[in-house]
Amino acid sequence: MSPQRYLAHLAWPDVVALDKTEGVVILPVGAIEQHGPHLPTLTDTLLVTHVLDATLAALPADVNAWALPPLNYGKSNEHTGFPGTIKLSATTLLAVLHDIARSVNEAGFRRLALINGHGGNSALLEVAARDIRAATGLMCFCLQPGLYVDPPFAISAEEQRLGFHAGELETSLVLAIAPELVDMSKAVCHFAPFPETETDLFFFGRASTAWLSRDWSESGVFGDATLGTAEKGEALIAAAVARLGQLIAEISRFEVR
Repeated sequence: MSPQRYLAHLAWPDVVALDKTEGVVILPVGAIEQHGPHLPTLTDTLLVTHVLDATLAALPADVNAWALPPLNYGKSNEHTGFPGTIKLSATTLLAVLHDIARSVNEAGFRRLALINGHGGNSALLEVAARDIRAATGLMCFCLQPGLYVDPPFAISAEEQRLGFHAGELETSLVLAIAPELVDMSKAVCHFAPFPETETDLFFFGRASTAWLSRDWSESGVFGDATLGTAEKGEALIAAAVARLGQLIAEISRFEVR
C-alpha cells in the first residue's frame, strides 16, 4: 500500500504538499474490551483498522483519503467488571477527539471522518462530530460500519436481535483476520434473556435501557460464537469494504452547499 494513504508515514513537508481541496482524513476509533473467553480484547480495534486498510488499498487513485493511526481506547464502561477492558470516560474521549480534530484543521485539511469500531462509542462520536464542526469549521462525518453492512448470509432471528457482541459475526471476522487470536474451544452460545414485550423497549433503539454486559452475560458473549467461521468473516469484510469505499469517495468530495 502506498504510504500516501497513511498520514503518519509522511514527513511534515509532504503533508504540506498534499492537495487538500478534496480529500478526507480518517480516524479509526476502536476499543480494548472484553469479547468473551474466546476473542482478544483488541477485537474492535483490530476489526476497524483491518477493514479500513483493505478499503484504502481498493480505493481508486483519484480518491484522496488519508488514515490516522487508530485511537485504540474507547468508551467501554458497559463492560466494567471484566478484566482486560481498558476504558476512557466520555469526557476524556471527547477531549482527545477535539484535540486531534484541531490538529487536523491546523494542518489545512477540510474534512475529518471518524470511523467507529465499537458500538459503545456511537452516540459520543455523533456528539463529537457536531461539536468539531462548530468549533473548527471542519466538515466532520461519522462512519458506523455496524449500522450499514448487513450480513451477506443468513443468520437466525435470535442472532440478528441479540447477537451484538462476540457472537457469530464478530467471531467470524476475527477468524478471517487473525485466527491465531481466537480459541474456538472456549466459544459459547449465550442470548441475553431480555424480556419480550409489546413495546419498543430494548438494549438499543427508540426506547433503550442502559445496560451493562455483566447484568446479562456471565461470559460477556451476546450471541452464538460457536457458529463463527472464517468464510463468513471474509464475506462480511468484502461487503464492508465495498460499502465503505463508496462512502469515503463521497465524503472526500463533499461540500457544504
